[in-house]
Amino acid sequence: MLRTLLVAAGVALTLGASTTVALAGDVANGEKWANRVCKACHTFDKGGKHMVGPNLWGIYGQPPAQVEGFDRYQAAPLFAENGIETWNEENLAEYVADPEAFRQTYAGGHESAMVVSLPPKFAPDVAAYLKTLQD
Repeated sequence: MLRTLLVAAGVALTLGASTTVALAGDVANGEKWANRVCKACHTFDKGGKHMVGPNLWGIYGQPPAQVEGFDRYQAAPLFAENGIETWNEENLAEYVADPEAFRQTYAGGHESAMVVSLPPKFAPDVAAYLKTLQD
């Protein structure tokens, strides 16, 4: 009986740990993927220039579709109306994994130049990396 309880507790701890690890992205891997996929359209440096997409320094914790000096957005008010008030790891991961579906859900399907998506298993890593890009 005691052995069964210990095994069950170990399984529960293992499952809990793996869930936590899966939700907390790997920053180094996220940086690698951002440089591999996102860098074609975005910069990541503080004060970096906007390209086809906005500079992503400081985006974490900010309202979506509202980057100073980048005026190509049309859907900014729709995100807040639909529950996305600021970028966090969860919604950033959801966005980079499928920008089209994200815009359909939270911005009424507004078009965007962002048509590239990341493999969903790496999206939390990129979101964790973007979180580090701030003062």
